Amino acid sequence: MSRSFSQRQRKILEIVGGNTCASCGKNLKDGFHADHVIPYSKKGKTILNNGQALCPKCNLKKGAK
Repeated sequence: MSRSFSQRQRKILEIVGGNTCASCGKNLKDGFHADHVIPYSKKGKTILNNGQALCPKCNLKKGAK
């Protein structure tokens, strides 16, 4: 199974998230990270139900938590 979300999955996560960071609410106009809610390293699947759009700052702060 792929670790990275596809372009289609990324677009869906962006739209479903209202183009805002799921953690801090910041507008994602400058880009975002497609993040696993349950980390891939902890057996989280790369599926839409386990994905969210985060701003780079929130995603990098989160790590594998």
